[in-house]
This record gives sequence, C-alpha cells and structure tokens, in this order.
Amino acid sequence: MISINLYEMLMQIINFLILLWLVNRFLVKPLGAYLDKRKALIQGDIHQAEENKRQSEALLNEQKELLQTARVEAKQIRETTEVAMQKERQTVLSETKEESERMINLAKKEIGLDFVRAKKQLISDVGALTVRLSERLLRREFSDADKKRLVSESMETLKQQ
Repeated sequence: MISINLYEMLMQIINFLILLWLVNRFLVKPLGAYLDKRKALIQGDIHQAEENKRQSEALLNEQKELLQTARVEAKQIRETTEVAMQKERQTVLSETKEESERMINLAKKEIGLDFVRAKKQLISDVGALTVRLSERLLRREFSDADKKRLVSESMETLKQQ
C-alpha cells in the first residue's frame, strides 16, 4: 500500500529547498557572475577590435592620402627640377656660345693684327731690299746678264728671309 508520510515529504521538501539554496548560492550566482564577467570581457574585446579596425582603416586612408600627396609632390619636384635643368642647360649653352664667339672674335683680331704686323714687316723688308738693290745698282752699271744675275740673287735673298 502506498502510504504518504507527511513528515518525510516535508523533510524532502526542506532538503530540496536547502539544496536549491546551496546550488544557487555556490554554483548559480558565481557561475552567473563569471558568465557576466566573461560576456563583458568578450563585448569589450569586440568593441576594442571594432575600434582598432576603425583606427587601422583611418590610418590606412591617411597613409594612402600621404602616399598620394608624396607622389604629387615628387612629381612636382621632378618637373621643377627638369625645368630648372633645362634653364641651366640653356644658360650654360648660351654662355658657352658667347664665350666661343668672344674667343673667335679675339682670335680674328689677333689674326688681323698679325696680318698687319706681317704686312708692315714685309713692306719694311721689301723697302730694305729695294734700298740695298738700289745701292748696288747705283754703284755700277750692269749688263743684261748682270741684271738677270742680280735679280736672281735678290730673289734668292728674298726666299731665304
């Protein structure tokens, strides 16, 4: 027969309530606190990861902008340098051309002066020869053979000088 013992049932209920209280006190609350802490830690890590992702994207965009700016600046510097190089090249070429023209003009002047000096020297030498020849002619009278011989000697003298 089935008998229901109230005292035993009451004791079982009390034991069950004590077990629930102990499980709640030592297992559920610490486990819930641990899970809440773990949840907060994971959410913090997720927020930190999202923040890091945003920062890295911002840094990446900033680096891309800086790289683009650097490329533009490098291009401008290169173009400026090329223009300056062309100007310097033109300047050097024009200076060189002017210097060569000046040297050519100077050489022409020197050649002209040398020509004038040579011409004066030649005139002086011809004059001296003429004087010597005249002196020889005036000292004596010549026959045709003497005249030819004298001219030949004079020509030889001219050639030697």
